[in-house]
Amino acid sequence: MRIKAILIILLQLLFTQIFAQTEGRIGIPNIRNYPTKIIEAGAQTWSIDIAPNGFTYFANNDGVLEFDGIHWRNYPIPGNSIVRCVKATMDERIYAGGFNEFGYFQSNENGIIKYHSLMPLLDQKYSDFGEMWRIYELPIGIVFQSYDHIIIYKDEAVKVIEAPSLFHFSFLANGEIYVNDQKNGLYRLANTRLVKLTGVSELKGMLISTILPHKNGLLIATSDEKIYLFNGIKLSPWKTEASAMLQQNQVYTGLLLKDETYVFGTIQDGLVFCNSSGKILQHINLNKGLQNSTVLSLQIDQHENLWVGLDNGIDYIEINSPISYLSESNNLSTGYDAILFDDILYLGTNRGLFYHDWKSLQNGSGIQRFTLIPNTQGQIWSLKEIDGKLFCGHTSGIFIIEKSRAKRIADIQGGWTFIQPEDNKNIILVGTYTGLVKLEKRFGRWTFVKQLKGFDESSRTIEYRKPGELWMTHGYKGIFNIKLNDNYDSVIDIKFYNDSTGLPTSKNIKVTKINGKIVFPTGYGLYTYDETNDKFIRDIQQNKNFSSTGIRDLLEDNYGNVWYFTQNETGVFRLQEDGTYVNVSIPFKELKDRFIDWFQFVYPINEDHIIFGLENGFALYNANKSKDYRKPFQAYIRKVTLMSNDSVIYGGGRPNNILFKEVFYRDNQLKFEFAANDNENPGSILFSTKLVVFDDKWSEWNSRTIREFTNLRSGYYTFSVKAKNIFEQESTIHSFIFEVHPPWFLNWQGLIVYIGILILFVLMLIRYIRYKTAKSKREEKERQKRKFMEREKELQTSALRAEKEMVKMRNDKLRAEMKQRDKELANTTMEMIQKGKLLNSIKNSLMKVSEEINDDLISRRIKQINRKIDREMDTEQHWAVFDKHFNKVHEEFLKRLKETYPDLTPKEMKLCAFLRLNISSKEIATLMNISTRGVEISRYRLRKKLQLDTKTNLSEFILSF
Repeated sequence: MRIKAILIILLQLLFTQIFAQTEGRIGIPNIRNYPTKIIEAGAQTWSIDIAPNGFTYFANNDGVLEFDGIHWRNYPIPGNSIVRCVKATMDERIYAGGFNEFGYFQSNENGIIKYHSLMPLLDQKYSDFGEMWRIYELPIGIVFQSYDHIIIYKDEAVKVIEAPSLFHFSFLANGEIYVNDQKNGLYRLANTRLVKLTGVSELKGMLISTILPHKNGLLIATSDEKIYLFNGIKLSPWKTEASAMLQQNQVYTGLLLKDETYVFGTIQDGLVFCNSSGKILQHINLNKGLQNSTVLSLQIDQHENLWVGLDNGIDYIEINSPISYLSESNNLSTGYDAILFDDILYLGTNRGLFYHDWKSLQNGSGIQRFTLIPNTQGQIWSLKEIDGKLFCGHTSGIFIIEKSRAKRIADIQGGWTFIQPEDNKNIILVGTYTGLVKLEKRFGRWTFVKQLKGFDESSRTIEYRKPGELWMTHGYKGIFNIKLNDNYDSVIDIKFYNDSTGLPTSKNIKVTKINGKIVFPTGYGLYTYDETNDKFIRDIQQNKNFSSTGIRDLLEDNYGNVWYFTQNETGVFRLQEDGTYVNVSIPFKELKDRFIDWFQFVYPINEDHIIFGLENGFALYNANKSKDYRKPFQAYIRKVTLMSNDSVIYGGGRPNNILFKEVFYRDNQLKFEFAANDNENPGSILFSTKLVVFDDKWSEWNSRTIREFTNLRSGYYTFSVKAKNIFEQESTIHSFIFEVHPPWFLNWQGLIVYIGILILFVLMLIRYIRYKTAKSKREEKERQKRKFMEREKELQTSALRAEKEMVKMRNDKLRAEMKQRDKELANTTMEMIQKGKLLNSIKNSLMKVSEEINDDLISRRIKQINRKIDREMDTEQHWAVFDKHFNKVHEEFLKRLKETYPDLTPKEMKLCAFLRLNISSKEIATLMNISTRGVEISRYRLRKKLQLDTKTNLSEFILSF
C-alpha cells in the first residue's frame, strides 16, 4: 500500500510537470516597469546578474547599476564608458567590462564600493581590445570576452587567448563556454585553450545570438533568423511553432528556466516563452506591458522571476507567480463578473460583455484579445447560467447570451442578479435598480412577465429562503424579508431589519448560502436570522468556521471551498476531508487593494483556475502552479551616515561581515538606511528596527527605509533591522554594532585637564585664602574705624537732638507766652470794650438827667462828670495801651501790613488790628468811640485800599495775612 501511494504521488507530480510544460499561460504575469527616470541611468541594459546576497546588478550605458530591492545606485567605470557586461561572483566582487576597460567593484573596510581596474595586469599590446561583451565565473578563473580576446583572470594574473580571426559573442551552456568566431565558426573553451566544434560548419560566418542547453543537445539561434538544434554530432533546423515566430522577430538573447521553459528576447517583438518542443506558451511585448519591444538581456533572480534589460528601461516580470492578469492589452477594463459557458469564457466589464474561446486561451498562443459581444456596450452587473441558458444582467436591461450574440428579453434598467425559486423552475426573479422582475419560461422560451409591484428598492443581493420568501440586502439601508404569492408575481408582505434589530450595521450587508444555510456577512462578523425573536444574531458556528477578520462577502464553490473578501483582501477556506476548513490567503496577497470596493467578485472556473475582478481588469489564479511563499530573504543596512558632517561611515557593502564602527561623541547623530532583497512587491515591504540599549522593543512595522538617532549617550549600541514582505514572511536580521566614545571631558584627556584644573584650583584657593585673610584684617580695621565714626556721629546726633529739644521747649514756652499775651490782649480789649460801654451808658444816663433837671449847679456838675468820662474814654490813650499789648503779640503783623500797604492811616491800622482779633463791628464802634455805621464805612474804605474784590471776606483776609 505504501509503495502504491508513493507511485501515485510520483505519477501526479509527473503529470503536473508535463501539464505545466504543455499548458499555455493565460493572461500576462505582473510586470513592474523601471523607466530611466526611476533608475536614473542610461536607456540600454546589456547584461544582468544576481549577487549571492540577492542584489541585482545591471550593465548599463551609464555604468553598473545596483538594485537592493528598494534603492537604485549607479557605479560608473573609468572613462564613463558604456558597461556591456557584469558578473557578481561568490567572493563579493562585481566584475564589469566596457570599452578598453575591465575590472571589478569591491567594498572596502567601510562597506563603500570601490573600483579596481585590471588593465594594469594586461600587456600593452592587448589593451586596445574594444568592447568587453561577456564575463563568466569558472573554476579556471574569471573569463572576459571581447571581439579580439578571451582574458582569464586568476590569482592577480591574466592569461590572454587571441581570437582566430574575430570573435562575436560567447555563451555558457552546460557549464562550458562556447564562442563564435565570425570566420572560422564555433569553438569551445576547454580549460585555457579553444577547441573547434565539428558538425557545425553551417554556422560559419553567421552571428550567433544565443546558445542554450536542450535535452537533445544545444539550441542555437542566429541573428539571421535561423534556429538550430545541435546534438553533438550534427546540426539540424529546429522547426517548431516557436521557431517560426522567433525567425520573424530576430532573437537577441535567451534563457533556460528551471521548469525547462525557454524564454527568448527578440529585437522586434519582446519575449517569447516556449517549451522544449517549441510550443509557444506565452508572448509578451510592448502591447502587453513591456516598456520596449527590443530585449537586450535576461536573468532569473532568487525568486525565480525574470529581469528584462531593454533598449529603453528595465522590466521585472513575476513569472513565478500563479496569478496572471487580463487587462487593457486583452481589450478588457474593470471586471465585474465572469462565467465559463459552453467552453467560452465570458467576462463582464464596465464597457460591455467580452468573450474568448477557453481552449485557445489555455493553449497560450496568440494575442488573447477578448471580443465584445454586439449590443452589450455598457455596464455588466451579473452573469448566471440557469436552465442551460446564460443570462446577463446589464445596466440597460436583461439579456440571454447565445455564443457571440446577445438577445434582450427585458429593457428594465439595471439587472443586478438572478435567482430561481426552488419550488418553481419555470420562474426566474431578477433583482434590478427598482425592485424585482419576473421572467417565465413559456413554450421553451424565457420571456419577461412583469415588474412586481409593492416593492421598488434596489435589489442587488438576493437569496431564496423558502417557497414564497426571499432575503434581500440593500447597500445602504439594511435587510428586507420579502414574501410573495404562490405565482411569484406579487409582493404580499415586507419586513425590514437594520442595526436596531441586532445587526452591527445597516450598510453593505451581503447575503449568501453556505452548506445550504443562509449567512449574512456584515464586515463585523457573520450573522443569522433568529426567527423566534425576529432579530439577527451572531452565527457562532459559522464565525468559528470562517474566522478571518472583517469578512464582507462569502462564496461557496462547487467543491465545498468558501471564498471570502475583506475590505481589501481575499482568500479561501479550503474544505478538508474531516469537514473543517483551512484559511488560505497568502497566494492572493498580491491582489491587495486592487479590487473594486463593494463590488468584489470571484469565480472558480474550475478547481484549478480562479478568476477575480479588479479595478483594471481580471486576475487569474492557477492552482497548478506552485510557489514557495516562505522562501527566505534578507534585510540589509545599506548606509550609515553621521548627520553632523554628512559623512558615510558604512556604505552597505560586505553585508555578511560583522559590522562595527567607533563614533566620536561630537558625531552622535546617526542616520541608518536599509532595504530588503525581495524584488516582488517592493512597495509593500515593511520594516521593523531596534537599537539596543535605546529601544525596549522592536518598532512597529512600517514602510520607512530610514531611521535617525540624535544625542546618543556614550556606550555600545547594536542597531538591527528586519523586514516583512507581502506574504507575511519575515527576513533575517541584519545588525550594525557601534560605540559612541565618551565626550573628551570623560576620557583620559579629560582626566589630565581635571588634574590640571584641580592643581590650579588649589593654588587659587591658597591665594584666595591669603587674600581673604588680608581683606578680613582690612575690613576689621575699617569696621573699627567705622564703628568709632558711627559712635561719634551718634553722640553728635544726640547733642543735636538735645539742642533741638531745647529749641522746641523754648518755642513751646514762647508759644505759651504768646498765647498768654494774646489772652491778656483779648482780656484787656474786652475790658476796654466793657469799660467803654459802661462809661457811655453812664454818660447817656447823665445826659438824660441833665435834661430833666433845671438846676444849673447840678447841670454843671453833670457836665463836669461827662467831661471826665470823655477823658476816660479817650481813644488815643486806649489805643496806646492796646497798641503796646498788640505789638507784643502780633508784632510782625502790623509791620508786614505797613510794608505791604504804606498808604494805610493810623485809624485804618487800628481797624486792621481789631479785625485781627476777630472783634465784631459793634464792639469796634465802642472801642473807636464811633457809630457802627462809621465802622462799616471804615471797613469799606479799608477794602478799597487793600484792593479786595467783593468775593473776598475782609476779616478772613486779615486773619490769614
